[in-house]
Amino acid sequence: MELALMTWPEVETYLKTKKTLIIPVGSTEQHGPTGLIGTDFLTANDVALAVGEKTDILVAPPLAYGMAHHHLAFPGSSAIKPSTMILVIKDIVEAFSRSGFQRFCFINGHGGNIPSLQASFSEILDRDQHLHFELYNWWHMSSVTTYETEVFGSENGFHATCGEISATMARYPQAYRKERYYKHTPTPDRHAWPLSPGEFRETFSDGRMGSNPALATAAHGEKILSLAIQEITGLIDRKKH
Repeated sequence: MELALMTWPEVETYLKTKKTLIIPVGSTEQHGPTGLIGTDFLTANDVALAVGEKTDILVAPPLAYGMAHHHLAFPGSSAIKPSTMILVIKDIVEAFSRSGFQRFCFINGHGGNIPSLQASFSEILDRDQHLHFELYNWWHMSSVTTYETEVFGSENGFHATCGEISATMARYPQAYRKERYYKHTPTPDRHAWPLSPGEFRETFSDGRMGSNPALATAAHGEKILSLAIQEITGLIDRKKH
């Protein structure tokens, strides 16, 4: 169920029996020479909608921007400062909680968001202890990492990974009708962190971090997404809606 496609009376009726809301969050950032800039919020939203359908839980519109300043030297990337993101999450949750939502399940598609999300939860709970938060980083699900290790090994990498590019190939084939060629070269294994946008581009010149996206396929993407959806659904269903 998508909140964006409902009316307020329908949401009011939903809240008579359930207090849970799924919120997908991602980022708008480069994903190497072959990956989509919308990868992180597109995949988070896809997983969230599927989980919402399986659990009969309402899904909010996705937050498409995240903490991704280190990608800003690549055209098309945008970002929210960590301090701003904390405020945005707090405002979103506060507004929804006024309606009666109490349990917030965030399905996240971007690693850079994790510290800001956790900080926002902590600040909210310091004031509103009746609220409950769950954070599901879909690509970190154990079933997903096990599968990716088996099929991609170390070439999955850490950014513009084979797994996430496979996921977008599965769900957005129209974006891959034109084959994107690039010369694959290894990227550094060790690096300082955090990096400025300029330092990041100098270190990872085409945006990849250890990945070999030539291994990505739509078939792998469908499997990876199904594993993430199944595992997150199980975790959410274990707790009362």
